[in-house]
Amino acid sequence: MDCCRGETLWAVFDGHRGKEVAGFASQKMPGLIWGNMSRPDCPGPGEAISGAIRQCHELARNEGHRAGSTAVIVLTYGDFLYCGSAGDSRVVAGLHGGGVARLSGHHSTCNPDEVARIQANGGKLEWGRLGGFLPVTRGLGNFDLEADGFSCVADVTSLPRRQVEFVIIASDGLWDVISDEECCRLVRQWGTATSAERLAIHAQQMGSSDDIAILIVRFPVDGAILGA
Repeated sequence: MDCCRGETLWAVFDGHRGKEVAGFASQKMPGLIWGNMSRPDCPGPGEAISGAIRQCHELARNEGHRAGSTAVIVLTYGDFLYCGSAGDSRVVAGLHGGGVARLSGHHSTCNPDEVARIQANGGKLEWGRLGGFLPVTRGLGNFDLEADGFSCVADVTSLPRRQVEFVIIASDGLWDVISDEECCRLVRQWGTATSAERLAIHAQQMGSSDDIAILIVRFPVDGAILGA
């Protein structure tokens, strides 16, 4: 979590092939986003997020990092929440009134749209994976797989804050075994204060063997923000 001028951002970076790019992004991304937001020529918060993801990707290249990472970012700006995503980590909003809305894209070789994008741009899959081993198709790093179709281009969405009761920001270790709807049901049952830890334990009991990172942020109707 990071704050600037009354606005807040939260992010999850799920590393693969090593931790270096995820760690690098956690240090660099907030400053890149706030810097983009303060530029007079910045078109808006969504573009500030997507631009920061591209910038972080290129900085990691310049630093010689060889691993990779997903990136999901949630940013408050005025009356809206903005989400930028690249990879298979996920952001799901629980809405006031009981609804559920997924804010992030899903960028993996399981997504037919991603496979079509890769093939349309001359990339290729081996055994259904980039390079024959990586299911994630967007994110940060993985420079040796760019010719195969790996991309740092993010999807950006937004939602009015007044509609949102809470958001769950988590790596794929959670979502591999628990649906969006079930996650929101459990958060409402348990309350946001303890739900992150309990969801991680529940996912492990459901058979997840992957690393699990979870942030839960509550947006009460009075405008306060509570995180877990």
